[in-house]
Amino acid sequence: MLKPLEDRLIVAVKEAGEQQVGGIVIAQAQEEKPVTGKVVAAGPGRVTEAGQKLAMTVKEGDQVLFDKFAGQAIEVDGQNYLALREKDVIGILA
Repeated sequence: MLKPLEDRLIVAVKEAGEQQVGGIVIAQAQEEKPVTGKVVAAGPGRVTEAGQKLAMTVKEGDQVLFDKFAGQAIEVDGQNYLALREKDVIGILA
């Protein structure tokens, strides 16, 4: 698995797939982009310019809500993930 650096997260995003509404198939391109996912890996935290280490609030296994256009789509071992920074996370879902 990929080990993220600093305040980066690797998130498994659940894809919605195709959907049928009234017999009409809605293509994936027309659907809303997912904004939730499960953190599969988290970096150790970042270091400020003053040299202070800031620990991560988000940890592996958390279900998170993130900004719609945040992160970078990546593929690791045939699986699709989203790599994003902790600052792009809006909150942890309980």
